[in-house]
Amino acid sequence: MSFHPENKFFNFMSKIGDFIVLNILFLMTSLPIITIGASSCALYICIKKRLVDEESTVLNDYKKAWKENFIPATTISIVLIVAIAALFFFSNYIAHHLQNFILLILYLLFFIVISFTTLYLFPLQATFINEPLTIIKNSFLTALKHFPYTVALFISTYIPLAITWLFPQIFFYTFAYWLLIGCSICAICSVCLTKKVFRNYMD
Repeated sequence: MSFHPENKFFNFMSKIGDFIVLNILFLMTSLPIITIGASSCALYICIKKRLVDEESTVLNDYKKAWKENFIPATTISIVLIVAIAALFFFSNYIAHHLQNFILLILYLLFFIVISFTTLYLFPLQATFINEPLTIIKNSFLTALKHFPYTVALFISTYIPLAITWLFPQIFFYTFAYWLLIGCSICAICSVCLTKKVFRNYMD
């Protein structure tokens, strides 16, 4: 078999194109916010297929995965939105009671539980068949049990978001990044890290 470097180049560029399309699909289908769970599952599934060179159509794959995960993932999204809203109001309250050490500790624990659990919610939903509440519980337990991977996921997911939030002066560049490929890159990191965790639970 002859070696054709141009084939590898075109395959690479084709994947980049797929990642950009998936990124845009994810953003479009996440606009109602409440559907972000189904969109996250669909993005995760499609990214995973492309990383193993599985031949398929991006749009059809995404639509299929989105529909299949819509009900359970949306249920999880609602719980997550409520939890984040509670965290937001708690943070506003804490801002006026910084001298209360116990409240600060409770807030920090609440933040850690939500941020760590969120990292595994939709990858678990996209990979295993379970009830939404079971997915939420397993996400928290997985985050604790596989802490090094959780830290890696935390860094690859939240640090880019934090940079976008904390440095508005580079908004033009970060906006272009998230619009074109940022969400797909986060999903790639998630797939690469969680597959090492999930293989421990595969039959």
